[in-house]
Parts: sequence; C-alpha cells; structure tokens
Amino acid sequence: MAEAFIRQICDVVTGPVALSAADEGAALLAFEDTMAVAHAGWHEPVTQALLPLYRGAGAPAPGAALLDGGAAVNAESAALLHATAGHALDYDDVHLVSVTHPSVVIVPALLVLLGRDPALAPRALPAFAVGVGVNIALGRVLGFSHYDKGWHATSTIGPVAGAAAAAHLLGLDAAATRRALALAAAQSGGLQRNFGTMAKPVQAGFAAAAAVRAALMAEAGVSGADDIFGPRGFFDLHGGPEPGEDPAAVAILPDARSLSRKLFPCCYMTHRIIEAGLRVHAQLGAAPPADVAITLDVPFGTMRPLHVTDPRTGLEAKFCAGYTLAAALVQGRVGLRDFEDDTVGRPAIRALMGRITITEDRLEGDMPVGIAHGAVRLALRQGNASLAEAEVHHFPGSPDAPADATRIAAKLADCLDLYTRRGGGPLSTDTFRANLRRLTAA
Repeated sequence: MAEAFIRQICDVVTGPVALSAADEGAALLAFEDTMAVAHAGWHEPVTQALLPLYRGAGAPAPGAALLDGGAAVNAESAALLHATAGHALDYDDVHLVSVTHPSVVIVPALLVLLGRDPALAPRALPAFAVGVGVNIALGRVLGFSHYDKGWHATSTIGPVAGAAAAAHLLGLDAAATRRALALAAAQSGGLQRNFGTMAKPVQAGFAAAAAVRAALMAEAGVSGADDIFGPRGFFDLHGGPEPGEDPAAVAILPDARSLSRKLFPCCYMTHRIIEAGLRVHAQLGAAPPADVAITLDVPFGTMRPLHVTDPRTGLEAKFCAGYTLAAALVQGRVGLRDFEDDTVGRPAIRALMGRITITEDRLEGDMPVGIAHGAVRLALRQGNASLAEAEVHHFPGSPDAPADATRIAAKLADCLDLYTRRGGGPLSTDTFRANLRRLTAA
C-alpha cells in the first residue's frame, strides 16, 4: 500500500502538470495572499528576533530577500524567515481536510529556489499545485486524529509536501524525489502546545526550510529511505488512534483550488465563530447590552487549538474563542489591530468575554475528516428574551463560501499598508502583484 502511495507522488512530481486558467489563477492568488501576509508579518517581534540570526548585514526587507538571493545567509534561511513572517499573524490560507496552512510552507520554499534560478519560473505554479496535492493526500491518510493528538499538522505534513513541490520545480527524477521525501520526513514535527507563542510561526518556518533543505540535499545525491511511508515510517509514527483513509485508495492530484483564504488574522477555528458574531452584531445594530447571556456551541474539535482563555498578548488572542467572539460582537469587525498587544485588555471586550458560555459538541460516530463539519451556533438572551441568533456552517473564505475579489484586494492592501506603516518602503498592490507575476511567469 505504501509503495503505491509513494509511486503516485513520484509520478505527479516527475510528470507534466498542465493547469487550467482557473488553476493558474488560484495558484497565483496563493502566492499573492501568502506574500502579502508575509509583508504584514515582517515587522512582527518573532520575525525581527530572527533577522539578526539569519539575514546578512544591510540586507533588504521582504520580497527583495526572495528576489536577489543574497539577503539571507542561504536559501534555507530565506525560506525560514519568509514562512515565519507569513505565519506570524496567522492570516495565511488553510486547507480544511488536512488541517494545515499549505501555502505558507510551499510558497516561500519555491520562491527562494526561484531566486537561485529564475529560469525555473514557468514551473512555479505547477509546482505549487503539486505540493498542495501531496499536502491534501497526506492529510487524508493521517486523518483528523493526527491533529487531534496535538500535532501542528502544518509542520508535520508541510516539509514533505513542500519537498514534493520543490522537487517538481527542480525537475528531480523519481529516485531523487524519494530521497527528498525521506529527508523531509526526517524533519517533520511541530506541537499545538506552542500555539499562542512565537514558536508557532517559527514551526512553519522550520517546515519551509526543511522542504528546501531536503530538495537540495536530494539533488546533491544525499540518500534516504526508498519508501518513507513503509512500516514504522511516516504514517505509523504520526498517525493517531483513529486512522484516516487507506493510502492505496487516495488519489494524488495537483490541486490549487481547495484552499481557504483567511478573512480574519487569527486561528481559522475562530472564523465561523467570528462570522456568527458579525451576523449577530448586524442584527442588533450595536454591541450587546451589558447584562446579556451568550451561549456558543461549536463542532467537535473546534476547541483543540483554542486553548487560550485569558489572552495577555495579541498572539495569544488569536487562539482565544471568547476574545475573538467578543471583538466581533462589540465592534462588528475583526482586523489586524485587534491582535496587537495593547488591544487585548479593552474593558468592553473583556466584560463581554465573561458572559460567554462555550460548549463543544461531543463526538458522535466516526472521527470527522478535517474541520469542515457541523455548525457554529450562537445565541444571545437578555433575561427570558431572545435577542439574536446565528448559525454558521461554512468557513468564510472557504471553497463553499469563497471571498470575492473585492475582499481579497482589501486584504492585500491592508497587509501592504501595515508593512509600510511599520517601516517598510511604500509598496502598491499593483506593483506587488506585478512582481510576483514576473517571478512566477504568470
């Protein structure tokens, strides 16, 4: 079974990949979304702490570090920096079945390799689709119990999927691809326990660096296991108590259109909660009254990453269901400003947090696949009277509830504006998009 699975990966990596116009557009949007968020996260404390360690003296800030190839100490360091920046705000895209952030690993890995050899640009978007396809397949085989066990799936699945993408970009043959997958799997790891700390985005950086390291080592001839998915391999070690799909039954196909764009800069598990809060705020036309009673029912698994109950920093607030819901109910919006350290203690939001009761649904039947199941249900009461209710089934920005071009453009502009306001050079959305199109030959 495992041999058939890795053979599929090698066939996808080494074969021709023809993308439709829609696929190319989705892949390019993933590059734009990821790098816009990386610009916004470039001046976050975690990125700034890493820069003296991994960037050369006087090197330019983001984007340019990917373009000239000389800003970081090496390609691995450039990938680490940009993936960390891209995940620092928790604003990068997600995949609901694998419960991962695929683009923040794959895009920086591909861009730093393009910086070394710009002639590979025509292979960039197909390589991205290959990486996402492998990412999805790994997530389906591992199943949700891998995530439920406490793994940060972006950092376990990401190195392997990123290595597959890089292998396609570099044109590695099947033998070298097997080596790249083995070397990437050897670097797989990451803990949900680190959520709410700087280590969480750094784990995404580790994954991107591991993908680059594995692909380049494999290209140089460093050997590894011929089938890393065999007995006592990747699936046996990372699988949870409830197995996912049979690897022999999982088709591995290039994919650029299954990703969900994040419309709020916080853990994706909060997004249906926020959407429910926004709908209730719109119903009320104002913040709820001070004596309101709030009940929030969420699907099984929602609260696993949302372990923060009393956020002290903006980073912790990204993983707090009560805080994000209260912000939505009080303001009728949730944005970048809500996750800066000086905003998390606002009295109106703190007071409302204390009036929220959260209940997670019990698991009934088999372990769910991914996180797109059930519904978030929000109800507000004042005494015996019902004030407002909302029920949200689909994650905003997901394929089932896609963000329109206007909301995407607004997000890109907001991210680039934050980068500029924090000390980066002025960068228009048009120039930013043109640069990425040139890099990827789109």
